[in-house]
Amino acid sequence: MKPIDGSKCRRWLRWSVLPIVSMPQWAGATSQCPPGTGEKGPVFWALGFGMLGLFFVLGLAAVFGAVRATRGLKWTRRLPLLLAALVAMLCLWTLGLWLFGNYFVMVC
Repeated sequence: MKPIDGSKCRRWLRWSVLPIVSMPQWAGATSQCPPGTGEKGPVFWALGFGMLGLFFVLGLAAVFGAVRATRGLKWTRRLPLLLAALVAMLCLWTLGLWLFGNYFVMVC
């Protein structure tokens, strides 16, 4: 058997310990709002989930639109366009989740 390189092991250990050390910061980020802030209304949540659904549908529309727009092309030209549409879909979904989390979930 080949011996394990010590520097690679230490590097792996360093990167695996980093999330564990930052756990207290995560707890601070999810702490409760002050008592005087009140409850969020149903209209607020409907707007938030509606925005999240809009970004989900926009991401799917990007992929389906690219599939329909590239129907007549050869695979060598079609594949990069479809992969770009998949990347756009993932970016839209990530943006929607980020907006939902920052402006609807983590606000007091």
